[in-house]
Amino acid sequence: MALSAALEKFKESLSCVTGNGAQHTHIQIEEHDPLAALRKITLLAPMGDWVSFNPDDGRKCRRLDRKSNLVLMSPLLVRDDKHDHHCACDAVIVLNQGRELRILYIELKSGNPRGYAKQFISTRNFVRYAINLLNEFQQENFSIKEERYVVFCGGKKQLLNKKPTVSKLNKIRNTSTNNAYIRQVPDAANLHLKELLA
Repeated sequence: MALSAALEKFKESLSCVTGNGAQHTHIQIEEHDPLAALRKITLLAPMGDWVSFNPDDGRKCRRLDRKSNLVLMSPLLVRDDKHDHHCACDAVIVLNQGRELRILYIELKSGNPRGYAKQFISTRNFVRYAINLLNEFQQENFSIKEERYVVFCGGKKQLLNKKPTVSKLNKIRNTSTNNAYIRQVPDAANLHLKELLA
């Protein structure tokens, strides 16, 4: 199965793609902080018209010199007292259904899940910007059907493998940047993408 031409254009506009439904059935989401308890989860996904990317990694580019140090592309991407608005979540999954996009914003948190709203807002603005560029300059007609916000937290080994209940499914459907669906998971957990799309 190949990506649609429209989603292929979206994928090519990103420098931090981690997977796509034409080639992958697993979406790896990783936290690179060596002190994090929750370092990685894997979402099992069917092949299809989807793309995943890590916007946090996309904030970096390589110098064109021998040192190859990582640097930021712009001072606007520095997170400091002047520019604390720019931060990014750990993964974004964009699913295309007839040019209607379902977008999942995902963040991994080791401890108490807080402080994620700015990450989601900043990433959402970037995704909307990238989609609008394609619509405006490539004559695509993407529309965003739905955006969901998910925080996986914990990292400790769970004794029981719990399935989401109906009330949790309603919470997944009604998320916002400051009211994400929060789910405890052990480190290196394998989850099904369809659980987040119910």
